[in-house]
Amino acid sequence: MSRSQIVAVGRLSSTTMLDAIAAGLSELGHTLHHGADPVAAQELASADIIISCPGFAVTRSIIATAPKLRGLVSPIAGIDGIDAAAATEHGIIVANGHVIENTESMAEATVLMLLAALYDIHGTEAVLRRNLPRPRLMKARMLKGKTIGLIGWGEISRAVAQRLSGWEAHIQASSRTRNAGAEGEIRFVGLEQLLRTSDVVCVLSSLNPDSVGLLNADRLRLLKRDAVLVNTARGAIIDEAALYQVARERPDLRLALDTFTVEPLPEASPLRELPNVILTPHQIGHTQESSDALPPAAIENIRRILAGELPLYVCNPEIATQWQARWSSQSLLEGSRVA
Repeated sequence: MSRSQIVAVGRLSSTTMLDAIAAGLSELGHTLHHGADPVAAQELASADIIISCPGFAVTRSIIATAPKLRGLVSPIAGIDGIDAAAATEHGIIVANGHVIENTESMAEATVLMLLAALYDIHGTEAVLRRNLPRPRLMKARMLKGKTIGLIGWGEISRAVAQRLSGWEAHIQASSRTRNAGAEGEIRFVGLEQLLRTSDVVCVLSSLNPDSVGLLNADRLRLLKRDAVLVNTARGAIIDEAALYQVARERPDLRLALDTFTVEPLPEASPLRELPNVILTPHQIGHTQESSDALPPAAIENIRRILAGELPLYVCNPEIATQWQARWSSQSLLEGSRVA
């Protein structure tokens, strides 16, 4: 059996993660190739698996010119750099690091952000740090009794709803896959109604062609004047220029943003000027537990793909049966050659 070619392209914020993946693959008898883009580019055409890290786009042309390619693996939860549609068309399975620890960490972080905004954590901290007089009017607001609107109804959104279930808040959600109505304690409404009626709006949907710019100027102006808007999903879902303008017009609007259209957030971004905004560098839900779970997931995804088995976390399940039939047969054939 010919030796498998596993190539990592792009960069990871933590080289420790890539080192851990390389060490795990080495124990399985595989070598991970990772280097500068020109080196990687020479190896892509013969790759069996490409590990796609941020900062490098695995495009349609790359996929089309890699005849041996059977899988694209993102070692993190996002697959923004992978042309998943092209991979699907070419019968290539796409897998990511959609570990449960990531879902739980992001859910906890979203609750943290909305509470920090409701309770004006920065303003309260400034009273002490800047020796300001205690305000006569409290800006902090309770979560109890508020209406929480969740945009999207994926795993993270459901985990947020679960964690808020004991706070005596009213939870509603907007989802393209759910009709209006109730499911348990969750009420499903249209996006515009959610924006008009929620005290807190959490953006938790995935980034896709339909969600880019979803919250434009017209929709942002549907928000209550003193609403809290939290985004722990993807920056491009919100029109940032429109958000800045609406926030300037409504000083009682509170924002908690962990993701941005351009990352890291440029120093010249006008969002930095807003007084009632919490800004974190797309890191608020990155915990030790979620980071530790990613390398084993990537290694197992790769092991399974090379064995002709479906990976742990499949992003294009519509080709799963076709892919498994093809590569299971190929793996059996290669195994018989070795025997």
